[in-house]
Amino acid sequence: MDEKEDRTMNNLKEAMKDDAPGHLYPFFWQKGAKPEVLKKYICVMQEQGIKNFCIESRPHPEFLEDGWWKTMDLILSEAKARNMHVWILDDDRFPTGHAAGKVPVGLKRHYLAEHCYDYISTGSEAEFDLSAPCGAKELMMNRKHSQDRVIACIAVSRDVTKNKGIVTGTEIDVTEHYHNKLLRLRLNPGTWCIQVIYDTVCSQGRGVEDYLDPMRPEATDVLIDQIYEKHYSHYSQYFGNTIEGFFSDEPSFGNATGRHEIIGRSDMPLPWNEEVQKQLKIRGIDNKEMGFLFLGEGDRPAACRWIYMDVITELYKKNFTERIGTWCKKHSVIYVGHVIEDDNAHARLGAGPGHYFRSIAGQDMAGIDIIGGQLVPGMNYQHDAFSTGGSDGEFYQYALCRLGASAAKLDPKKNGRLMCEAFGAYGWIEGLKMMKWITDHMLSHGVNNIVPHAFDPAEFPDSDCPPHFYAHGMNPQYPYFHVWANYADRLCRLFSGGVKEARVGILYQNAFAEWSGDTMMIQKPCRVLQQAQIDSDIIDEDYLKEAKLENHRIVINQCSYDVLLVPGCKKLPEQLIERLNKISESVRIYAIGEAPAGLKIETIELDEIPDSLKNLTSVHTNKKVPYMASYHYLVSDGSAWMFTNEDLIESVDTDVTLDSREKLVVYDAMKNQTYQLNADYNSNSVRFHLHLNPYESLVLAEGQTSHIRDEKAEEVITIGDGFTIKMKRYNEDEFHVIPETKVCDLSTEYESFSGTIKYSFHLSLNNIRVMLQLPEVYEIAEVEVNTKSCGVRIAPGYLYDIEAAAVIGDNTVVITVVNNLARALRDPFSAYIPMEPLGIVRPIQIFKKANLSH
Repeated sequence: MDEKEDRTMNNLKEAMKDDAPGHLYPFFWQKGAKPEVLKKYICVMQEQGIKNFCIESRPHPEFLEDGWWKTMDLILSEAKARNMHVWILDDDRFPTGHAAGKVPVGLKRHYLAEHCYDYISTGSEAEFDLSAPCGAKELMMNRKHSQDRVIACIAVSRDVTKNKGIVTGTEIDVTEHYHNKLLRLRLNPGTWCIQVIYDTVCSQGRGVEDYLDPMRPEATDVLIDQIYEKHYSHYSQYFGNTIEGFFSDEPSFGNATGRHEIIGRSDMPLPWNEEVQKQLKIRGIDNKEMGFLFLGEGDRPAACRWIYMDVITELYKKNFTERIGTWCKKHSVIYVGHVIEDDNAHARLGAGPGHYFRSIAGQDMAGIDIIGGQLVPGMNYQHDAFSTGGSDGEFYQYALCRLGASAAKLDPKKNGRLMCEAFGAYGWIEGLKMMKWITDHMLSHGVNNIVPHAFDPAEFPDSDCPPHFYAHGMNPQYPYFHVWANYADRLCRLFSGGVKEARVGILYQNAFAEWSGDTMMIQKPCRVLQQAQIDSDIIDEDYLKEAKLENHRIVINQCSYDVLLVPGCKKLPEQLIERLNKISESVRIYAIGEAPAGLKIETIELDEIPDSLKNLTSVHTNKKVPYMASYHYLVSDGSAWMFTNEDLIESVDTDVTLDSREKLVVYDAMKNQTYQLNADYNSNSVRFHLHLNPYESLVLAEGQTSHIRDEKAEEVITIGDGFTIKMKRYNEDEFHVIPETKVCDLSTEYESFSGTIKYSFHLSLNNIRVMLQLPEVYEIAEVEVNTKSCGVRIAPGYLYDIEAAAVIGDNTVVITVVNNLARALRDPFSAYIPMEPLGIVRPIQIFKKANLSH
């Protein structure tokens, strides 16, 4: 390395080292495979660039029994010998909270439910049989309702003009009239609703009724004792070295199944225990107001719901996530994982944890997941995913990673680290090409640790949430997996140890506002800011409580914000209103569309945000490029940028000016090579032209290099015929020649083909300074000239420098093309995305190289 290159920022130097620590921890599923199979899998993982993995019982048939410990003995011994590091998923199955089936009855989940008995009073005494407070239908469907216990009985006047309408202010606590499972009372003539509030063990969640109550510390201790302590007792010598940490997968309240369960608007039981009841009473909610958790409109019902959600999410934070995190810290391991964030569930009940930031407070990394067709290339709108009934593409593309990146940045414990579980349950349709697009999205939005999903040693093909990366050698793309793995790992290292630039904060009012009523989703402002190349962070109210106000900025964990945006809503908690009004005295705060009651700040419309805040970014373009994601990352000795084209149709073509005083290099993480940036450098800025085709990204970093990237000039040869074409299915050992000799979509004749295709031809050259381009090919392509590899491309663009392998005169060219397994296996996960054409579809092009000085 020359003297100029020595001045390159340290993060780039670390990224380019082959022996640097890895940031990929793929799931390694344990279902009882034989020892030789497990050894083989660990070997092939390491051979393809994987340095770590996460052990997951899915489920292992002898979890925590002799068979499990034998499996773990083998895996940990192999990992140590190979200097690999592991995480361990912290339960026998997902979601976390089952505690291997060892949760005592007294520590299992309970719920608060409500049944409304409509009643027309004539003024006479009425008697209600509450032997089954849930109602007869529910009792017949689940006999566990026989354990239900009445908590309160409330009579409230019915508003018959509305479905389940009540007249707020008419509530009467009639609990004292409940005896021996009978309720006797006399009410004034009129239409009434008798709300019976009862404790139950029955939820609407699927398969989680025997799970632990995450709001009780002694229940969390069952999980710690059964999983964490038992692994420590067997493998304490590995803790803090080979065993790096534990992984919680999608713990939740589990009171309902879906992602749209909002308190006060969804018919569902609510998480409940005696401590919740105690805290509600302390905060002013008596029996008479318990019904507001389920029915009612207006300020007081909204306040009661907010108080309830505030209580249970704080209990979850203190007694579950922070309790596990404390144990891990004492035992020299880290605590990682994620909750269900899907479609705004991060701030809701059901499959969600009620409050994203509180739910991961004890973790040493922030965590999210991108699986199951949630984030689909190009689909930044509501779209139909394979089994979830539709996905909010706007949330996944603009808010999901930003949630995690904000927690990673603002919580000192997380030290800027964001983990994303990715790729699982997309189906075999998801090859390395789609993985590269998703990876670029993750990297350019703050992810710097990835848990690929998954390595599955079960017999092939396994229907469990494909794709599976090795699949006993049946995945034809696996020989090229290292191309993706090295690329992702290098960029994770580049974008670690620092903070992303963001001078705009967005209040995380999804939780607080939605608990109380309607609100604008956080992805709305995230989208308009990103499409104007203005980055932002999502700021939770809990961070604002401790924030400093300095030089007209909000300062949290040494990160400062010039502006805070409050997405439009009607209500926010009184304490938060007071804090925001105080902050607004020295810092700019805008409410988007409408300000909640009591908040004395200016309003701004969504479409006005880019122009109003255009000075709060270091990235400036000469035209609108809404599908370009830009990311500016700051470390102690420099900056790095990433620009990604997230559109599948249009190219990014714009001039870019960066607020930077330093020399920049282009970093090609696929080739692990730096190149000079063709740019105009001024005293305070760098200006260059940016062209990105779909699937392409550009990474820049502070530094200097002598290398110049070759570029193509005019086209000299087009080749569309005269090929020898050989095909080998994924489960075959030998290639066979097919009659076709020209490039075309081979799927017409070979609609169920998944595997490898080789195109061979002769190329006559009188000038070897040439480049070969495949204008359209699906989906992995490797070019060999005279038996020398000229590179592998796993996604567009497919441009190859063949000068080093070419000779004047006749050259033998072989192009290897590999598709994914969707055509052959036709798995149901893949059905929601159409299959692409097969092979090289358009003629090959040979270009002269541009005359650039070297």
